[in-house]
Amino acid sequence: MVHAIEHIGAFAGLAAFLGLAVLALLSFTHGRDIRRLREWAGSAPERDAERKEQTSTIAAQRAEELRALEEARTAEQEAVSSREERRRRRDEGLPEQSRGERLRGRFSGVGETASRPSSLVALFVVLLAIVGGGAYLLSSGGGEGGGSGSAEQAAAKVKPSEIEVTVLNGTSVVGLAATYGDKVEGKGFDLGAVTNSSASFEQSVVMFKRGHKAEARKVAKQLGIGKTQLMSGEIEAASAGADVALIVGEDNAEAAE
Repeated sequence: MVHAIEHIGAFAGLAAFLGLAVLALLSFTHGRDIRRLREWAGSAPERDAERKEQTSTIAAQRAEELRALEEARTAEQEAVSSREERRRRRDEGLPEQSRGERLRGRFSGVGETASRPSSLVALFVVLLAIVGGGAYLLSSGGGEGGGSGSAEQAAAKVKPSEIEVTVLNGTSVVGLAATYGDKVEGKGFDLGAVTNSSASFEQSVVMFKRGHKAEARKVAKQLGIGKTQLMSGEIEAASAGADVALIVGEDNAEAAE
């Protein structure tokens, strides 16, 4: 009897051990499933957003395909209509395309070429060059050079008798201004005031008021003076209203003597 109980106890213990092992395995599996379920439930908004994004992308692609298909159908219908129209015009002995259609075709080709990126870049470069060249001409040639050239031409037409020249003695030599005054009159210029300068000048110079540079160059050329410059305030006050003033310097004092 005792021996039988011992055998039954051993089997019962073994069965209990196996039952506990199975229970532990089931508990572990249950816990893993619960964890996965929680993770899945937590990612539900992300899945919804992803699903919506995929749906929107598919819908956009579908709409684009439908639009392309509709455009292809329209183009095909227009091509068929155009062929029928050309056939009808040939049967009637008329040109296949009217003048308006030919012009539209030419302009459409030009527009297509101009819409290309390379053509746009080339057009931009050409426009930039034109604008830059125009700005350069206005700032240099057009502004100063062009104005100077026109002033030179206008001065060339002015007679010497129409140019009033004041003569100032910029040295200590007595009577030098009068001597050069005679030279000014001898060249046909209108002699203005003849007096002394309050300052001494090493070099002779022909000064001019703004806008009368060409006349000053004409006077300097006729009298052999190599320097011209804008009239200072002091010389302008002594020039008695003349637009050009000849100041005789030390370089011409000995020649006058």
